[in-house]
Amino acid sequence: MPVRNTLANQYYIYLKKGQTPIPWDIYDNKPPVQFGLTDYFGKVFQAIEQSSAISDLIFYVTWDEMDELPSYGQNVVVFVIGDEWYRTPKYFHKVRAVFKCIGTRPILGCNPLLQPSLLNLLTLMQFLRILVVSFPGVANYQFQKLKSWLLGKGKVTPIYDLPLGYNNSKNLPIKPLEERLYDTYFSGSVVHVPYPIWSLKYWLGTPKSLARKLMISNIKKFQRRHRHFNVELAVTAGFHNRTSEDERSYCEIMMDTKICLVPRGTSFETTRLFEGMKYGCVVVTEALPSRWYLDGAPVIQIKNWREWEKVLEKLLRNPQFMQEMHYKSLNWWQNKCSETVVAEYVVEQLTGSITLRNQHTNNRNLTHLSMSLTPP
Repeated sequence: MPVRNTLANQYYIYLKKGQTPIPWDIYDNKPPVQFGLTDYFGKVFQAIEQSSAISDLIFYVTWDEMDELPSYGQNVVVFVIGDEWYRTPKYFHKVRAVFKCIGTRPILGCNPLLQPSLLNLLTLMQFLRILVVSFPGVANYQFQKLKSWLLGKGKVTPIYDLPLGYNNSKNLPIKPLEERLYDTYFSGSVVHVPYPIWSLKYWLGTPKSLARKLMISNIKKFQRRHRHFNVELAVTAGFHNRTSEDERSYCEIMMDTKICLVPRGTSFETTRLFEGMKYGCVVVTEALPSRWYLDGAPVIQIKNWREWEKVLEKLLRNPQFMQEMHYKSLNWWQNKCSETVVAEYVVEQLTGSITLRNQHTNNRNLTHLSMSLTPP
C-alpha cells in the first residue's frame, strides 16, 4: 500500500532487522501492521502533518529494533515504542533524532535494604539485569559523544522520551465522576507470558506477577470488608488476547470508573496510566520515573499495594479531593500527553520552535484547584 502523495513526510513501520520497511498511510484506520500504540502514534503523526512545520523526513516506527535501519541520514527520524530494556539504539548517531517510549534511564522503584521482600529482591535483580543489557548502548553513546567532541562536530543525536499513550483507546464522552458506577476497577493479566517449568520465573515469579498478585489479593480483601463499594475486578490472559468487543468493554468500564489502579507491567510505566488520565480517573500507581510528561502528574503513588486499602478508604471519604483529581487528570492528559501536545514536542525538538496550536491555552483551566498529590 503506497503512502499518500499528499503527506509532507514518509512513514514506515520497521519490524525486524533485515526486513523491508512497510509504508504506513497514517490516515488509514487499518495500519498495515496492527500492534500496540499504532492508534496513538498514528494521530501524533497526523498532527505533525497538519502543522506543516516539517517536511521531507522519513519516519521509521519500530517496536524494539536496536541494531540497524533501512537508511540513515539527517532526514531520518526514529520512533522506538516497545523496548522495555531501556536500550540505546546502535544507530542513534546516524539519524536526525530518536524518540523512545519508556526511555533509556531505568529506575529501581523500591528500597530492598530497608524494605526486604521477595518482590523487592526480584525488582532489584531485574533492575541489575536491565543495567547489564543496556550498558553497551550507554557506553557507545558516551563514546560517540567523546568522538564528536574531539572531531569538533558538536552534539550527538539526542534521544527523547515519549509517553506510551494508549492501546486502542476509544474516544468516549467524558462522564462526570459522581455519575460513574464503579468505585475502582482493574482488568488485566498477572502472567503475560507463561514460563517453562525449568525457568526460575516459573517458581519465583516476576516483579510484575508478584506485584499484581499482591494488588489483586488486597482488592479481594477490600471487597470482602466493604461490600457497599462497587469494585470491578477481571483477570485476563493479556491485552494481546483481547477482541474488539473486549476493548470496547474495557474502555466503557474505564470511563465508568472513579479510581483506576495502575500496577507495574514489565516496566513501571504502562499504557493504563495514560488511559486512566485520558478518561479522567483518579489514578493510583506504583513508582514512576522522572520524565517531562510525568513530573508533577496528578497521580497517587504508593510504595506497596498493602497500602492500597487505606488509600482507597481515604479517597472515597473525600469526594471533593476526588473531584479535583478527576479534573486534573483530564487537564494533564490534554496538556501533557495528548496526541497534539506530543506532536508539538516532536516538532519542537526537530525544529527548535513550537508551530502547532499553543499548548498553553488550556493551562489556565483548573489553576484554582489545590495540587495535593498525597492521599487525603
